[in-house]
Amino acid sequence: MKTNSVRTLNTDSSLLKQINYVRILGLLRCNAGLSRAEIARRTGLTRSTVTVITAELLADGLIRQGAAMASQPGGGRPGMELDLNPDGAFFIGAAIEADHIKVAELNLAAEMKAKLSMPLTDTDPDTVISQLVQLIQQLRRANPFSSQRLRGIGLTTPGTINRDGVLIRVPGLNWHGVNLRKYLEAHVTLPLFIDNDANSAALAEVYLGSAVQSDSLLFLLLNEGVGSGIVINHRIMRGANGTAGEVCELMIDDQNLIGSEYGQPGSFGALVGKAGLLKQYQQQVGKMAELSDLIEALNNEDKDAYNLVSQWAGRLGQGLANIINIINPERIILGGSLTALLPYIEDQLSQILTSELLGNGEFGFFSTPNSRWNISEFGEDASVIGGAVLVYQSLFQIPDLVLLNL
Repeated sequence: MKTNSVRTLNTDSSLLKQINYVRILGLLRCNAGLSRAEIARRTGLTRSTVTVITAELLADGLIRQGAAMASQPGGGRPGMELDLNPDGAFFIGAAIEADHIKVAELNLAAEMKAKLSMPLTDTDPDTVISQLVQLIQQLRRANPFSSQRLRGIGLTTPGTINRDGVLIRVPGLNWHGVNLRKYLEAHVTLPLFIDNDANSAALAEVYLGSAVQSDSLLFLLLNEGVGSGIVINHRIMRGANGTAGEVCELMIDDQNLIGSEYGQPGSFGALVGKAGLLKQYQQQVGKMAELSDLIEALNNEDKDAYNLVSQWAGRLGQGLANIINIINPERIILGGSLTALLPYIEDQLSQILTSELLGNGEFGFFSTPNSRWNISEFGEDASVIGGAVLVYQSLFQIPDLVLLNL
């Protein structure tokens, strides 16, 4: 769910030039300090073409020229190092979450330069969008230099979003059929990119995180409910209607009567999401409780709390194994608030996955050296960073052509 690429596409020789523009920019993103000669060697482009394209990139402020490189054997004038200019472009990520809205700004070096958040006290769409726009404006006013080089805004939200930026359903906010694009375009003139939180977080891992070298990834987002983003060959797998990865209704235990707005009774979303887990914990302790209370009980070696989390790990492992068996990803990354529980059940989860996977892990996942699962390094900022990456990736793509690893 995104707008057209920031760079307008034409045809014929102009299109070829823009493809080469993306190729060279992508190459420098992954390999800093290359000379023009080395760029020509790696891309197969002529030196004259590389000279023209790098001159355009320098004029656009996206790359910078550094020191002269050491002379090569055989003489000749030493080349100049080229790499990305961190201040050449900026990207705003915005995230609507269950209880907060956040905005953040990343530069071309993928460094977070600023972040703002606000508690979500009213779930009315008009109110939420108005507050979000205020945060974006506040962020821009505080950073006037970067505001002049903004490439767009990427918005993420939980729930199901179609290709037109319409929220089909958002549990927790009770939104149905909300046209986010229409709401925001009335207030924002920058290019707008919209996707759900799990897809966006998955892209963040592929472009900036621990899955940069992976061809396929399953990102499981464990918040109030459960969502997933699936990346194949560096692109989000969306399905026919843009709803691929909606794993919340995956049935885990049809005898279990625990349900929530995040899934029907016995489903993955109801049993593994935070809303369902806390409902069980509150029944156990006989009072209202938060995730922090459950973690405190685990730290105090509370046997009942540990048994509950162990049961939760079993359901998480079962659902995760079912998804892995279907899509066979190279990497699995878990993110969201419930990853705070994973250190307590890490060994148990790995054992469950091994036993539940095809061939007990002898083939498929875990059968190759690079296959493993880990916790997202982006923590609670995974969604808002993912929003910024929706815009960031547009610099390195043209429609239907991704040139990430050159």
